[in-house]
Order: sequence, then structure tokens, then C-alpha cells
Amino acid sequence: MSQKHVTARVPEDLYEAIEAIREEDQLDRSTAVRRLLERGIESWQLETAVRRYQDGEVSLGKAAQLAGLSTWRFLDVLNERDIEANYTTDDLEADIAGVHDE
Repeated sequence: MSQKHVTARVPEDLYEAIEAIREEDQLDRSTAVRRLLERGIESWQLETAVRRYQDGEVSLGKAAQLAGLSTWRFLDVLNERDIEANYTTDDLEADIAGVHDE
């Protein structure tokens, strides 16, 4: 996978937090920032998928895909958050069609 260079200005307290994490995990700064970004992006993807699912914008299968999780794991997340799954016949048909499209 190719890599791109990213530069960002951060407040001093955020920089210090990154440095503390880097030192704790014995990482170079680039690796520490990359890992933190990966975790942040994964969290953002999950939160966005849950919100879009709750708002009825996407099906269960699509929400799981957006979150980067299996449908079963996404159902676990919904359960952990006490969010009722609204899995309809239309959702099932959309998920089945999605499997056939792959």
C-alpha cells in the first residue's frame, strides 16, 4: 500500500498527549500518530454507521459494511448500546442482493 505524507498543526496539549502515548508504547512519532488516526477513523466509521442506521438511512448490512464489521458484530454493537435492530424484509432482500453483486 502506498503512503502519503500528512502534516497537521495541533494544540500543545494534543501534542503532549501524542508524545505521552508514543513514549508509553515505545513508538516513533509517525507510528504513534498513524495508530491513533486508525483508531479515530474506525471509531468515526462506527459512530457514523450506527447513526445512519438509527436514522433509517441505511440497512443493517450496509451499516455493518460502513463500520467495517460483519453484520453479526454490528448487531452485537447495537445490542451493547441497547439499540433495537430494525431488520425488515426489505433489508434482508437488499442484503441478499448485495451478496449476489459481489
